[in-house]
Amino acid sequence: MSFEKNYNAFNANDNTTSQRRRFQRRDHDVCMVNVDGHPFPVIDWSQGGVLFEGDTRQFSEGQSVNMILRFKTGHSIEDVKVSGKIIRKNNTHVATQFAKADDADLFDSVLEKLSA
Repeated sequence: MSFEKNYNAFNANDNTTSQRRRFQRRDHDVCMVNVDGHPFPVIDWSQGGVLFEGDTRQFSEGQSVNMILRFKTGHSIEDVKVSGKIIRKNNTHVATQFAKADDADLFDSVLEKLSA
């Protein structure tokens, strides 16, 4: 059986060039998300969406949601307001995709501050 050079059997959603991700996932930032008024811890995020942990019974795939991502950047807190939809969920995690590709630009200043 032949596998692609970048295939990772333990993490099929990694950020290798052969994967479908448009933006690199970030899993090391101090971040939380507020979804329709309820706070959840972020597992990872990118400029295209966010994966968070919590009670997923209140969400359904295809559901539109309003979100505020809150980042700890140095000595300040940065909020980014976006809308999106639920694209996947299981018993403990919810994956969302931001509604507009233009929303990626909203994260530029946050990424600069996180990289500093």
